[in-house]
Amino acid sequence: MSLLLVVVLLFFSSSCSVSSGQYYVSDDCSSVTQSPCNPLSVYAGNMSQYNNTIFYFIGTSVINFTVTMDSVQNITLHGLDQSPTIYCILNDYYQGNNFITVTTSSHVSFSSISFLKCYIHLSFSSNITITGSTMTFEKLRYFIDTNSSVTLLNVFDCKIVSSTFNNVPPPTIEYDPPPVCYNELRHYSLTLTNVTVTNGFGSLSINMKHGTSYNISVVIDNVKSISTKGIDLSFSESLFSLHIINSSVSRCNPGTGFLFYFDTYSWISKNCNIKGVEPKSTIVIEDSQFYKNYEGLSLYFHKLNIHHIAVTVRSCSIRDNNGYGLLINGHLSTSICISVIDTELVRNWRNEILFCLSIFLKLSNITVTNTLAIGLEITSSVVTVENRLVFENNTGVVGGGMAIKGSSVVVLSPSANLEFIDNHASLVGGGIYIDENSKFQFKQNSCFIPLTLKDNTAGVAGNDIYGSNFSFNYFNLTNAKASVSSNFRFFFCDPNSNETIPSDTESNGTTSSTQNHDKYEQQIFRGQPLKYNVAFFVFNLDTVASTIDFAPTNGTVLIGIDKLPMTQVSITGNCSLIKYISYNLTYTRHEIILEILNYYYRIQTQFILHDCPIGFSVNSSGVCDCIAPRENVTCDIDSQSIIHNGLLWIGTYDTSTPFNANETNPNTCIINEDCLLYCSPNPVTFQLNDTDTQCVDNKGGRMCGSCRDGYSLLMGSNKCGQCHNNYMMIAWIALFAVMGVLLVVLLIALNLTVSVGTLNGLLFYANIVKLYEPVFSRKGALPVLSQVISWINLDFGFEICFYNGMDSYAKQWLQFAFPLYLWIIIIIIIQLCRRYGKISRLMGSHVVPVLSTLTFLSYTKLVRTIVIVLHKHEVTLHCANESVKSVSLWYEDPNVEYAKGKHAGLLGFALLVSVFFVIPYTLFLLCHPVLEKHLSHFKLFKSWSHFKPIIDAYSGPMKDDYRFWPGLLLVTRIPLLLIVTFLQNESRVLLLAVATIILSLSFIFGGVYRRKLNNIIEFWFLLNLCIMASLSVAFTDDSKKLFKKQDEDDDDQDVTKSHKTVDQQMREIVPSSTNVKLSNDNRINTTRAMPINEHIRNKINVEDSISSIAPLIYNSEYDTATAANPTNADLVKRTNTTPLPPAAQTVIYDKVTGDINK
Repeated sequence: MSLLLVVVLLFFSSSCSVSSGQYYVSDDCSSVTQSPCNPLSVYAGNMSQYNNTIFYFIGTSVINFTVTMDSVQNITLHGLDQSPTIYCILNDYYQGNNFITVTTSSHVSFSSISFLKCYIHLSFSSNITITGSTMTFEKLRYFIDTNSSVTLLNVFDCKIVSSTFNNVPPPTIEYDPPPVCYNELRHYSLTLTNVTVTNGFGSLSINMKHGTSYNISVVIDNVKSISTKGIDLSFSESLFSLHIINSSVSRCNPGTGFLFYFDTYSWISKNCNIKGVEPKSTIVIEDSQFYKNYEGLSLYFHKLNIHHIAVTVRSCSIRDNNGYGLLINGHLSTSICISVIDTELVRNWRNEILFCLSIFLKLSNITVTNTLAIGLEITSSVVTVENRLVFENNTGVVGGGMAIKGSSVVVLSPSANLEFIDNHASLVGGGIYIDENSKFQFKQNSCFIPLTLKDNTAGVAGNDIYGSNFSFNYFNLTNAKASVSSNFRFFFCDPNSNETIPSDTESNGTTSSTQNHDKYEQQIFRGQPLKYNVAFFVFNLDTVASTIDFAPTNGTVLIGIDKLPMTQVSITGNCSLIKYISYNLTYTRHEIILEILNYYYRIQTQFILHDCPIGFSVNSSGVCDCIAPRENVTCDIDSQSIIHNGLLWIGTYDTSTPFNANETNPNTCIINEDCLLYCSPNPVTFQLNDTDTQCVDNKGGRMCGSCRDGYSLLMGSNKCGQCHNNYMMIAWIALFAVMGVLLVVLLIALNLTVSVGTLNGLLFYANIVKLYEPVFSRKGALPVLSQVISWINLDFGFEICFYNGMDSYAKQWLQFAFPLYLWIIIIIIIQLCRRYGKISRLMGSHVVPVLSTLTFLSYTKLVRTIVIVLHKHEVTLHCANESVKSVSLWYEDPNVEYAKGKHAGLLGFALLVSVFFVIPYTLFLLCHPVLEKHLSHFKLFKSWSHFKPIIDAYSGPMKDDYRFWPGLLLVTRIPLLLIVTFLQNESRVLLLAVATIILSLSFIFGGVYRRKLNNIIEFWFLLNLCIMASLSVAFTDDSKKLFKKQDEDDDDQDVTKSHKTVDQQMREIVPSSTNVKLSNDNRINTTRAMPINEHIRNKINVEDSISSIAPLIYNSEYDTATAANPTNADLVKRTNTTPLPPAAQTVIYDKVTGDINK
């Protein structure tokens, strides 16, 4: 029907056309002698009237309009002189208007004409010829759209001959089904001969989507393309034949030289298919060259199952391509036959055949040389080899000459001859690599296939061949010995075991490529490294002795967590340690996969990432560290231990609930405070579930404030001891009761009272020495003197276990009880004296002085006990939820909260004693001279006479002007007690100042006692006190200078012994209960613990030697902690990365962790 329509149109056009002839075209006809001559615009108005006409172009014809040839025939546009040109004027915003359009025409010819800046569009026409013409554009910027310089749509029997396309987009040729379907199969042709494409930025494209509506025969002969894109041929189950001969594509980068793309998807191609016509296509490429492109020759087939295509590549040269030289991708197609014959592949980056399992693919007389990545990689394909297949001087990573992967099969025909010479693989398979699912297959009567293996090398294993399913039974090996390795084994190992070959490895060495190992599951905390010992072994085959050995080899392990790549690390030796620290993961179970790069062997297991344990929190580096960091404190997350230099207490606020060291609790709060009383002054390493390690003298609990389990607080000291008899308390109570009575009787009988005046200096001296006992002596007071001083201070003077389970709370009650018990005794005696005259005569006048003396003795003890009860310790709590708060604890026993619970009752009683005894008694002794002298005559103080005996007992020995002296000495005890309690470091100097002042006053007053002996005695005790304070200050300053000098000497000589700093020495001046031991040379025994900085310095001294020998360590250790960063994402792209040999790899010694990092 369409043909009839064309005939009718031609008939009417011919009847209306100008008679056939020849015309001359020129913009300057005055210089043209021939006629008729006119500009092109004269003829372009109605070209349909010029059938059977030749237009001769002379000079340059400039057009800015469209020349349309619609339904014309037998029209020729021919250049007559040497440079006939059609010049199309374009503007900068031109968007692809066609200047010459030919449609529904036939026998139209363009010859010997140059087209400058012109578009030519030809459609639905036949017998179109372009010969001896040139398409040129001066500036590529005009081609801002995707149009081609020449577009052909359904142009049949077309020829483009001896033409050049320079600096323009090359032609685009497309075949679609006809507008009106044909009833029978028609045959058309397309010929491109002696065509040159230079400096183009598009591709010469042929798109066939006509199905079986007609048949196209395409001949590409001597076509040369030197362009950014090559020649693209796209086919969609169409009927055609293609013959490419003596053609070349070069310098196509980043494009493909010859790209063939076959696809089943085209709804257009099925519109006019002729029934009974089988879709079949033939492609022959011969004597052609593809060089210096990105890809040389690429064949893509997409799910072709019905359309039969035969592709033959013969006598071609594919060389010097930056990407793939030869690339064939079958992609699930089944109806394709490909033959590559007498072709050379030289100096390409790589060559590959993939996904051609159901395609017949034959290689015959192929030479592959000097390939950079791999000679030929065959993946998931079946390839038949006939005649010679030569691989020479190729390099790769896994497989140098040829790699057979993914269940591929290489079928060897009887004529096959394989040669692998001087190939190299950085890992395995210098000549041939065969994975565990691929193999060689031999056709019937194929035996003794020649196999040449010569001078091939591999970095790890299998110089000639690496493959688990390789056999020499059907090969005729040209050299007697070949280096063959088969299969790797990648597994977890035990570095302490002598077993080298794993027991679960089969005799032939085959194992599963992926292994699950739940028994290696680990549990870690944030910042704690995962540690795995792995080994990578290879089976080596001795072709002469027919034996197999199992040897360790090197490899690169890719670490992946939850299917995401993290980092990679190299391993060497028969059992290497891999360490990896995971960051930014959730606290749950994770899967970790260790995969040998380029080998597809992997082992996987699981690990559980926990939140930081109690006492730890995530620091700014994402690692579990001390929850309350401070100087000289180190937290080790690996052992969940804490290390500090002593005189600190670190632990949980709630010490009553036991827990495991690795337990997590987000509500836990940590105490990190100085502890001078009962904490060890030496370096301590402990875990938070065993904080008692920080304590001495059997102390434990919060801040070492209580006794450990099984121990009780001893009377006579602050130490803890064991009670061996639960009934001893009764005996002690009876003994103390008798001692109280004996003390009263002794004072009465010997008249040892304050009324004599000889005891005042002694009592002041004994009270102050007792208060400053931990200051004067680190080990405690002198043995005999300490007993006397303790008794004078109403202490027991020796250590006893009063009852099992006694603590500081009960002890303070007993401190209150004993003075009160003495008062009760003397009060009872007074009452008995009043009632019974005989007892009164027996006692005489000593009762009131004894009462005054006991009250005076009790004063210091009660005041000291009250201060202990009132002493509060503010402690900062560092909680896991990053909150910080403060709590008040009782200083004497931090296990007891201040003013809460049982301490509230003790605190209330202490305040009562202060209000009703301490304050009145102090004011009484201090102010009684004033009251007695100036206020006694007032009625308000009429009862003052009742206190006269007590006043005389204290002030009787004094001169009248110095009756205030006992009260002054009494008041002096209070600031000294507060100083030694709260300002212990400054207490020596302040004591010296106070004692000097009192001594000076006594000397200035010329003696405050009536008797000279009493003045001498008191002067002696005050002088002795000044001497003790002076010596204490002097020795302390000398010790500071001594240790400072020793530290300077240590720095100069770089010795490894350490001494404590001045602050540490000062903090070691603690009560005797801390039991700080001295060595034989009277220096503090620090067990010569090396500080952390010394350890680090020593490690630095050996890092050079470690770095030098690290590559030679057989059981190597590597740390990948610093590899977890954004660049890790690029690691998966480096699948062909060649690991360095062990001796060439950089080894860094980690100064903090001690790890050897690679």
